[in-house]
Amino acid sequence: IVAAISNQAIVDVKKSQNGQNNIITKFTVVPSLSTAGIGRVLDSLGIKEKYDVYLTGDLPTFGGLGSSAAFSVALTRAFAKDKGILLTNEDVNRHAYEGEKAFHGNPSGVDNLAATYGGVFQFFRGKTYAENKFDSILLKSPLHIVISFSGKYSGTPQMVAKVKDLKDKHPEKFQSLIDSYLQIFEKARSAINSGDVEKIGHLMNENHSLLQTLGTSDPLNDQIVEIARKNGAIGAKVTGGGGGGCCIALAKNASDAEKIANAISVSGFKSF
Repeated sequence: IVAAISNQAIVDVKKSQNGQNNIITKFTVVPSLSTAGIGRVLDSLGIKEKYDVYLTGDLPTFGGLGSSAAFSVALTRAFAKDKGILLTNEDVNRHAYEGEKAFHGNPSGVDNLAATYGGVFQFFRGKTYAENKFDSILLKSPLHIVISFSGKYSGTPQMVAKVKDLKDKHPEKFQSLIDSYLQIFEKARSAINSGDVEKIGHLMNENHSLLQTLGTSDPLNDQIVEIARKNGAIGAKVTGGGGGGCCIALAKNASDAEKIANAISVSGFKSF
């Protein structure tokens, strides 16, 4: 299950002055990855020119928030607008997926989906991009989410490799975890549909326990989750690839969300 948050990556583009693709931003980025993403989106759109790309907005580039996917979606829309190309959402999603490959190698496609369409979805990854499937999930009531950054960047490919190693060495244990995960997924979909916030939080906690067993939650993630729960979070868990990156916590209301974010910030983690 994936949900798009309200924060945005905003991209403005101008023809390059030095014959190369360039990224200009105050955010912390890896320039080589950003320019590679720019190049992949341009190639996917069939555009030959080089561009200066200006990234702004209020979506932090922390690991685990899908910021590279939001960047790829914004790139696609900006380049299409500059060249007068009309795109459907599915077109945007497909071109952004090509940009995501620069950042993640073999991305699932779930992050660019959320950034393209917005809303809440259930997503099933196929063997190829064309076989990916998704359906919208009705969000019965607003969810107040606190997002916190561990301060540690960890590459998604490394985490995927770690999980694959567990699968290969302990297939029965791995299958048991997957079975538990799918039960959580089914219950969570129902809880989101009915607006049962308490149930959603409980299932987030169950999910985090599974991620701990999988080895994709590290001590910093666990520390953030514990602080969030002690300060009123209904549920908290790792989000994204894990091994650092970000955690999300579910609050009962906006004031509780502020309290939780402040408590985590006081402990030394960036939180909003």
